[in-house]
Amino acid sequence: MDIFQPILKILWKNTEKMDNKRIASQTPIDSIKEICDISYLEDGMKAHLLDIYYPESAKETDKLPVIIDIHGGGWMYGYKEINKYFCFKLAEKGFLVASINYRLADTVYFDDQIRDIFSAFHWLKENLSSYPADLNNVFLCGDSAGGHFACVSMATEITPDYQKDFGVTASGLNFKAVGAICPAVDLASPDIALNIQLKMLLGEKYKQSKLYKYMNFEKIASYRLPPFYVVTSNGDFLQKQAFKLWDILVKYNVECEFENYRDKINGKYLPHVFGVVDPYTEPAERFIKNMTDFFKSKIV
Repeated sequence: MDIFQPILKILWKNTEKMDNKRIASQTPIDSIKEICDISYLEDGMKAHLLDIYYPESAKETDKLPVIIDIHGGGWMYGYKEINKYFCFKLAEKGFLVASINYRLADTVYFDDQIRDIFSAFHWLKENLSSYPADLNNVFLCGDSAGGHFACVSMATEITPDYQKDFGVTASGLNFKAVGAICPAVDLASPDIALNIQLKMLLGEKYKQSKLYKYMNFEKIASYRLPPFYVVTSNGDFLQKQAFKLWDILVKYNVECEFENYRDKINGKYLPHVFGVVDPYTEPAERFIKNMTDFFKSKIV
C-alpha cells in the first residue's frame, strides 16, 4: 500500500466531519422536489445510487433540461449528499438534476469508477422519460476530482477507442456542454497533491497502464468536445489546473467560458469548490447563475 494512502484517509475522515456539520447547517429549498437513493445498478450498493431534483411546479409533461452532477473528493472520498444543496440551487434555475454516487478509489481502480459513471448515464438515458426531463438537452458538471471525471467521461462518450479502454458503450445522451468546477485535469503534473493519487487509481505500475493517458486531459482532448464552462477562484488550491484546462480547450478550439473569482469573504479568497460547499453565498449564487445561463444558451 502506498505510504500516502493512510494519511489521505485521515485527511478525508476529517473532511467528512466538516461536511456532515456543513450539511446539517444548510437548508433545503421547499420549492424543489427531491427523490433520493434511486438504484442505477441493482446490486444493493450505496455507491450505485443517485438522487434527482427538480422544481415542484414541474408537471409530468414538462421537459426540463438535465444536469448530471459528479461530486468530488479526491477520487477516494465523497458521496452525492455532499453536493445536495448545490443541486437544490441548480434545480432552482429550472433544471432536472441527477446527482450520482460511484465507487471510491480506496476499493476500486479508475476504470471501475468510469464504468460506474457510464452505468449511471445509461440508467438516466433509459429512465428519465418517467420524469419531467428533456433528454435532448443534457449537461454534465463535476467539481474537483468530479471535474476530472466529467472531462474524461465526456471525452470517452464521443470516442469509441476510449470506450474500448474502459469497457463501456456510449450512453447516447445529448450532452450540450460541460461545467468544470475547480477541476483537476493533470494528475501527472509535479503537483504532489495530485500525483500521489496515481498508484491508487491505476496500480503500482501506473506509468505502464493503458489508462495513464487519462490522467492528463490534454492527451485525450479533441476539437469534438462540446462547450465548457470552467470556474476557479483565487483561493482554489487547484487554480492552476483550471487555467490548464482553459489552455487545453483553447488549443483544440473548444468553446469555453472561463471565470476566476477574486472575491473575498471575511478577508479570505473564496476556497476550492466555493460554489458547491456553500451555494447560498453571493459569489456562489453568481457563479451558479452564470453557469446555468451558459447551459441555457446551448439548449436547442
